[in-house]
Amino acid sequence: MTLFDDPLQRIRQGQIAQVPILLGSMEDDGSIIALGLPTNLSATISEVFGPFERLISPDLVRALYPGLNDSQVIAAGARDYVFRWCVLPSIQAEKK
Repeated sequence: MTLFDDPLQRIRQGQIAQVPILLGSMEDDGSIIALGLPTNLSATISEVFGPFERLISPDLVRALYPGLNDSQVIAAGARDYVFRWCVLPSIQAEKK
């Protein structure tokens, strides 16, 4: 690793590697995923799980995310639901 006294000055002078940089944050990525979902936890469970909603109570979901309010539970649950199902096929393929 190379460190410079004034990296901002090097950027201004164009003395940097011309490579793409990806910036972002994953601290609360569930909030974006949860946009459009109902703000009520019971309604969200109903919308996401449809006929299987009777198997999943709001209290059960809340217990998975202690210390979070319902809006945060919805965002965290949406994040986990989406990312789990995104990677599940590849994980299953690896197990074969």
